[in-house]
Amino acid sequence: MLLKSLEWRKEWNMDNIFDWTPPEVLRKYFPSGIAGDDKEGNPVIIIPYGNIDIRGLIKSCNSKELIKYFAQIFENAVLIMREKSRDRGEPMGKLICIVDEEDFSLGDFTYRPALVAVLKFIDVFESNYPEILRCCYIVNAPKAFSVAFSIMKPFVSEKTLNKIKIHGKNGWKVVLLKVIDADQLPVHWGGTITDPDGNTKCISKIRIGGKVPKEYYLKNKLLELQNQSLHLDFKSHITLKKTESKIFEFQVFENVGSQLRWEFRSTGCDIAYEVSRTISEEVEELIPLQRVNSQVFKEEGSLICDEKGLLMHLSLKLT
Repeated sequence: MLLKSLEWRKEWNMDNIFDWTPPEVLRKYFPSGIAGDDKEGNPVIIIPYGNIDIRGLIKSCNSKELIKYFAQIFENAVLIMREKSRDRGEPMGKLICIVDEEDFSLGDFTYRPALVAVLKFIDVFESNYPEILRCCYIVNAPKAFSVAFSIMKPFVSEKTLNKIKIHGKNGWKVVLLKVIDADQLPVHWGGTITDPDGNTKCISKIRIGGKVPKEYYLKNKLLELQNQSLHLDFKSHITLKKTESKIFEFQVFENVGSQLRWEFRSTGCDIAYEVSRTISEEVEELIPLQRVNSQVFKEEGSLICDEKGLLMHLSLKLT
């Protein structure tokens, strides 16, 4: 594993990573930042991932830039820990990571290019930075996040999984304050820090993410995706009238862990879609109804069918 990591560092020129200037869109819209230190002096990284516009970032930079920037974030944390070790005269080699899933979108997560990027993030971390993580707190996780986590889990080592603590909407601020002093956390995450203007998320330290303006989109990439989608060989075609919808249903019998995948493109107008499932006659919404730009980009995604007896529903509606 060490040899593989050294080869990766050489291939990606990690020893000179700070000589590389990331695209502006990543520096402005990839959510992350260092808030302060935990009670042992280790850095605390906050990643408001629920607020990431992953589709916009993918349309605005290439995959290598996205992965390289992710690695640069952790290289910066390693650099900070080395400086702390030198100043204190003792090793400081761990960090706390807070991943905020407020406004998490399962639809964006399962968008195939986004999912590929997330799995690559995991691979880069597991192969090169697993030992620097003290604990990862995933907070504000909605019910749908359990579906996303089931997709990621097979790619995460058991050692790392044991360091991940998942919390819903309530109770997590008290947990964070057990390991991080309040004066090291923004108010929004349970601490006492604000920006001089009173901003409780401390956007001077933590990039919040948000919607990527379309002027950042790469025109050549847009044309490439358009050309790619025009030559797709879809197995079936349907015609929908205005306000008409089409529901596809799939029953899960014995093949627990099987994957439901979808991909579609529309001509003439955009399409809205949603995904739900029925368990014991109760319908659970997995991906809420959302309109997608399916005239330009192929829409694709996937979900793991994690229980026997599920009835999965994929609904398409003309908009």
